[in-house]
Amino acid sequence: MPVSDALGGSTGGEKAKAVYLAVAAAALGAVFVADLWLPVHSAIAALYIVVVLIVAGGGLHRLVLPAGAICLLLTVIAYFVSPVTATNPNATPDLIVSTLVIACVTALALRLSVQNAPLFEQARILELTHDTVIVCNTADRIVYWNEGAERLYGWSRDEALGANCHDLLHSEYPKAEAENALSGTGNWVGELRRQRRDGTPVVLASRWLVRQDRRGRRIGVIETSSDLTAEWQAHEARRVSEERYEAIFHESPVSIWESDWTRVLAHLKATGVTPQSLRASNDQIAVARHLGSTHIANRATAVLFGTETPHAMVGKTFVAHYMPSTEAALAEIFATFLEGGHMREVETQFRTAQGKVIDVLWRATLLQGKSEWSRVLITAIDVTDRNNARLKLEQASADLAHAARISTLGQLSASIAHEVSQPLAAIKTYAESARRWLAAPIPDMSEVELCLDGVITATARASETLAHVRSLARKGTPQLEAFDLAGLIAESVRMVQREANAHETRIRELIEPGLPAAFANRVQIQQVIVNLVLNAIQAMDKVEGRPREVVVCLSSAPDRMMNVEVRDNGTGIALDNPNEIFQPFRTTKANGMGMGLAICRSIVEAHGGTIRAENNSGVGATVSFIVPMEINAPAKKQHHPVRDAGRAHDPMASADRAAGASSPDWQTTQADPSMPTKH
Repeated sequence: MPVSDALGGSTGGEKAKAVYLAVAAAALGAVFVADLWLPVHSAIAALYIVVVLIVAGGGLHRLVLPAGAICLLLTVIAYFVSPVTATNPNATPDLIVSTLVIACVTALALRLSVQNAPLFEQARILELTHDTVIVCNTADRIVYWNEGAERLYGWSRDEALGANCHDLLHSEYPKAEAENALSGTGNWVGELRRQRRDGTPVVLASRWLVRQDRRGRRIGVIETSSDLTAEWQAHEARRVSEERYEAIFHESPVSIWESDWTRVLAHLKATGVTPQSLRASNDQIAVARHLGSTHIANRATAVLFGTETPHAMVGKTFVAHYMPSTEAALAEIFATFLEGGHMREVETQFRTAQGKVIDVLWRATLLQGKSEWSRVLITAIDVTDRNNARLKLEQASADLAHAARISTLGQLSASIAHEVSQPLAAIKTYAESARRWLAAPIPDMSEVELCLDGVITATARASETLAHVRSLARKGTPQLEAFDLAGLIAESVRMVQREANAHETRIRELIEPGLPAAFANRVQIQQVIVNLVLNAIQAMDKVEGRPREVVVCLSSAPDRMMNVEVRDNGTGIALDNPNEIFQPFRTTKANGMGMGLAICRSIVEAHGGTIRAENNSGVGATVSFIVPMEINAPAKKQHHPVRDAGRAHDPMASADRAAGASSPDWQTTQADPSMPTKH
């Protein structure tokens, strides 16, 4: 039986078999009745073979033998029961011939059924498969449509049979290629696109096979197809994703590359290198640095290192671009990874292919790979311009601070002149007293010695004053040192005392005893103190009805810091956030530039401290800042000639005794009784 017949026989399924069985039963009954009453026994009996053939043709293989047996039985029954048998002299020969014919046909049908059983089984399998199976004739008309095609396309078998396959499904495929393949080899394998009944597209992997008749003529095409829509959609999504991330990777302004450090790890383990030894000596990475291999790099990497294309860097290391600081950074990264860390960021330097040295923020991240250190993602950002800008900004800040110090010197010129005039007047008085003691009839050498000590003390005081003025005016790199902050506060208060007197303001100092030395730049911290005290004095210009007072407090603070507070009883800071006064160009003075407090903040923060402002609960405001102590330094007591003069002895008393009266110039240098200072 041909394959096409098998396909046709299986089309109806169980329903078709039932129809065949009913037809066979009806035919069997009709033949039996005819055999029973008609006199032509042999001809009628031969019709039983039709029943056997109907059963065999309907695919009822297991019923072929029972059908043949029933036909033989009915033939024998008809022979004995039929009233015609007695009058027919050929009844017995007809019975023998009929039974032989039925037996032969049954045997032949049984054999053909056994031979065609695989074909029917294959046709049944075609119904069970999830793939689509479509059989078309030479005009592309559908003659077979399995259940897989029904499920996929949405068209039922009855609707599809007889329709043009490609028109029904809107097929898109390489027609010329498919036709050439079918004409040449008899089959074609490829991908085609179609539409379901609801209009949704499907992508199929299809195989076409030419159907031929017994003479080898083409009578159609058998097509089997698998639905690749889900796989195609996943592939398309993956392709779009890869293109998207590839675009992001290559268009990113950040240099990105991935390296394989498997051999680096193997070398470090084989040589027994530890994170501590790596950090202690960079010599241990001399070999390890050559063992990496770049997998992929983006275009920004080629731009950063000055190479032609990122592909030129694949399979290589970056050793040719290393600087001495790069090895230290690489050692830190290796050490971090050996300690179990997965990311390390360092700032280092590289040399480009053109010989330019660049500052780079370098980050290495361990990714999960097939083995340890097999995937290391590295990013690098060129921070050369940022560092240069920072240096220029620091230089500009230093220049601005210097200009502010010069401005402060202008404001303090009267106090500076007063400070210098004091030791000069004292020197003159001491010298005149010494000369009078020498001119006495009996020179008193002990008194002369006291006068000369006074000259030395006053000279030291004048030198210190001038040195301080020069230090404020000098432009240079600030140097950190240990100094007595309490003494610096007292010295700063003396500098602004003339300004305080002019504004009828009293200045008090509250110093916590036993404090260690501060560790900062002495000139810059003094600039901050003077600026804050001057601002406090000027903030009380409009105060009436209460004494004007500025209190400077020094106390210890947490984390080895010391706190300096400048408190006034003025009108306060008229801002919602008092700390806004530290913003550049923010001023409450009619003729102010708004840079003094901004510079103070820069100086304090450069020393690792903080500065803040707040309004007092009553009147006025307080500005405070913190500076670091000298680490593990005991409290220091520095010698200040101006403050210590006269404590061991008073040479001026000797001068007074020699002159017979106190010097008017010296009296003007003493602290104003109405404006006392306290330490």
